[in-house]
Amino acid sequence: MTIILIAMLFPANHVMAEEGNNFYVLNSQNGMSSNCVLQMLQLNDGRMVVITDKAVDVYDGQRFLSVPIDTTQWNALPAYNGATHLFADTQDRLWMKQWGRLYCLDLKTLHWQKDPNWTAEDFFISNDGEMWLLYDRRLKSHTSQHVLNLPSDAGNLQDVVSHAENVYAFFSTGQLVVYRKDGHMEYKSDAYDSHDRERYANTSLVVHGFDGCLYQVRTGNGGSVLQSFNPATRQWHQLLTSPNWMHTLTPTPTGMLYLTTSEGYLCINTATGEKRSNRELHLPDGTTLTTGINTVWIDREGGIWLGTYNNGLLYTSPVSGIFDTQPINIEVQPILTTIYLHGQPLQVGHDYDGKILLDVTPPYVTDLTFNHDQNSLAFQFSTMNYVRPRSTCYRYRFSGDTNHWHTLSADSASHLVDDKGVFYLPLVSLSPGNYTLEVMATTNPDHWEGAAVRRITFTIRPPWWKTPVAYLLYFCVAVATIAAAFRLYQRRLQRKQREDMLLLRIQNLVEQVNQYEQAETLVVLNEPESSASTSSKPEPTQQEKEFMARATQLVEQHITDPSYNVERLAADLCMERTGLYKRLTALMQQPPVAFIRSIRLHRAADMLLKGDKTVTEIAEHTGFCSTSYFSKCFQKEFGCKPSEYQGK
Repeated sequence: MTIILIAMLFPANHVMAEEGNNFYVLNSQNGMSSNCVLQMLQLNDGRMVVITDKAVDVYDGQRFLSVPIDTTQWNALPAYNGATHLFADTQDRLWMKQWGRLYCLDLKTLHWQKDPNWTAEDFFISNDGEMWLLYDRRLKSHTSQHVLNLPSDAGNLQDVVSHAENVYAFFSTGQLVVYRKDGHMEYKSDAYDSHDRERYANTSLVVHGFDGCLYQVRTGNGGSVLQSFNPATRQWHQLLTSPNWMHTLTPTPTGMLYLTTSEGYLCINTATGEKRSNRELHLPDGTTLTTGINTVWIDREGGIWLGTYNNGLLYTSPVSGIFDTQPINIEVQPILTTIYLHGQPLQVGHDYDGKILLDVTPPYVTDLTFNHDQNSLAFQFSTMNYVRPRSTCYRYRFSGDTNHWHTLSADSASHLVDDKGVFYLPLVSLSPGNYTLEVMATTNPDHWEGAAVRRITFTIRPPWWKTPVAYLLYFCVAVATIAAAFRLYQRRLQRKQREDMLLLRIQNLVEQVNQYEQAETLVVLNEPESSASTSSKPEPTQQEKEFMARATQLVEQHITDPSYNVERLAADLCMERTGLYKRLTALMQQPPVAFIRSIRLHRAADMLLKGDKTVTEIAEHTGFCSTSYFSKCFQKEFGCKPSEYQGK
């Protein structure tokens, strides 16, 4: 069977998986764009980036997000004629070199970028994150503006690595030239004799080992060679030669090198020189894979990822078996995978009621702003815990709530964390204001110290009639009204003074008019109250009665099922979760969760009066996960404990 990987992170000091371990499969059936994997790397937050022959796939521990490769958005690299080579810079951009082309993907927006003024012949990002561009035998730093003048007889530049404040330039002739970053050349070193230059001149891949050495794989018409260079001693050491092609290389903190070849992959102990060949991989469905391995990646926690030409990704963990019940202590961090607004997932650059709410993908979101009517939100998180995702625990703190930490897991009664370790947090009918959501994750619920905190701030704007501008307008209107009233009062005083000077005949006429006005006022005051004020609330329609009966019937049919929740009730009623919430609130003045709980509690009350079952049996029969939780809900609903109610 195919096992869907949900997430992972393992302690870096564990030993690597031994030969014979099962590899679990992740392929197009799980959402990958293709089963042909060309290259991969791991981002700082733990997500895996996989390059296939069709797209860039980003795996966030829950699903793949695929971005098709735009073959129109690239810049030419005339000095590069190798296969796929990946770089990730400090600005969350993914760079891909591929057969003379350079692609750039903004990971925040998932948009391809192209520089219309591009003139560089080749492109490199050293392991310290510095970007280098090649112009006519001059290597120029994009950040520090330092320039390295390359030797004219060294061949094509193929790799750039930083180490101990020096820059190491590797050339197609096998020559290594070491520079200070200010451009001064320190020394040169040749990896092999001149007769081997043509044999290994085609491609180069250099990685920085944890022991301080630089490891290089070179290929050419004469096969492949694996060699190391020690910057301290300035000595080369040849580890392996082969007539076959070597593909990718990755080191581990334990001093192992993992190398993919056309005949499987090799494990090489750099301290002892011991080599172990792995020609057969055991898959979960019982089959064995012997060919087609293209690339390898050892993640920060020691897990092995193998990319294949036809079988997608293969993964094995050195920590424990997937069905092991022993506690695990894996360092994980929460990844925001989806933001929902009124039940609909938000996407980058998509309009929502005429407004773009997300300008970056959810993993990079830090601040959000919503209108007053966009106040029903939900946030979904996952972690890269591939060993046992159900063991993932979350903590969250929300400033609009009680502002204290809530701890949740898949065993919590709230069911906000599912068996795949995905955390879904709904926030419904929020008032206007500023909010902060903080989330942590761990596999050890007794240890939270030092856990990474994912923080999201968002603002719900008040309606326009409650904004400061509106209050200023109200103040201006009030001042204008008072001024107009005062002016009117002055005019009335002036008129009264003129009236006092009139003849007695006019005074009598004024008195008659005043008496008439008083009579009219009494008539108005004695009129009966509006019938609207005494009108009663209209009776529910027949359609509303049928809806309530159907909802009640569905809950009663599943009264013994503790997992029957709002989502399933909404699905059975063919409604969205938000629509069900609005309709039940309008009809019953209570949300769906309270509606379901109330039906369960009233059924429990009937069973208590019959007296033929214990409280524990009744709690289980009415779908409550625990007797204590049932007693708490029952006392809140009926004002007494179940045992007291049973004794009535």
